[in-house]
Order: sequence, then C-alpha cells, then structure tokens
Amino acid sequence: MFGPNEPTQIVFGEAKSFGKDAFKAEDIERMKLLADRYPGATLVFSTLKEAAELSKDEIQRIRRLAEWGREYDNAQRQSRAPVIVLTGTEIFTPYHLEEVWKGKGGKHAELIEPAYMRVDNLRTLADITQQLYLDMPSYSSWRQVRWEKRKRRRA
Repeated sequence: MFGPNEPTQIVFGEAKSFGKDAFKAEDIERMKLLADRYPGATLVFSTLKEAAELSKDEIQRIRRLAEWGREYDNAQRQSRAPVIVLTGTEIFTPYHLEEVWKGKGGKHAELIEPAYMRVDNLRTLADITQQLYLDMPSYSSWRQVRWEKRKRRRA
C-alpha cells in the first residue's frame, strides 16, 4: 500500500572536511571492524573535498576496503560490505544527485544515464561511486572476472 517493504539497512560513516590525506589507515581499519561485527552494513566515506583533491593514498586505502567489501558473504547472501564514497559533489547537491551528475558530464553522466540506475539503492550507489572515485570496474564486471578465473582453475 505504501510502496516496497525494504529491510532496514545499517550504515556506518567516516566524515572528513577539507583535510589533506584525511582518511588514515586507522579510519579504514575501524570501518572494517564495524563491517565484521555487522555483516552487510554499508560503509560510507564522506568528504567535503572534490574527488580530485583525494590523495592517492586515501584512494588506495578505501579501494582495498571496497574490494574486501565486494566479496560475497554466503550467510548473508549478499556482498560483505558495500563501500560508498561521497565527495563535495554529492554532499553539496541541492536537490537531485542524478541531475548534478548529468550536468557534470563525463563519467558521472555516463554512469547515471541508464534509466535503471537508482541511486536510492545503497548497493547501486556504492557501485557507482567506486567506479567514479576509486577507479574500480563495475560490480558486475568484477564478479564476471572472478567467475571466469574460478572456471579456469576448475578446468
């Protein structure tokens, strides 16, 4: 009657302002511990900086956690812990994120263009922001490569 009945989702966040190299190794480790304790929880790394201001070390640290979080958890029947990266672009969005990304052009517009892309789904938002800010392949492409490797090993 009131729309889809969605399960409750747990979200943990690490927020920074404009600091240089703000996401430290201990921040990443703390988030990983939370994900271990709360399987399936979404982890959000949020900064007021724009993506170009993220250091290579910050990106690498978060990316390693995102790759770990993409692993499938059989008990939960979902990925271990989706990781979302929010920059100033997303935080300062006045109304619709989709419109801001379309206006930004480039990869932002390309990823949000398909009508089936719904950023109100946390796992979809994680997939898109990982592609945008962590230079990762889409989750489906990543899974396909893993399946192909497994298939070759078995053969």
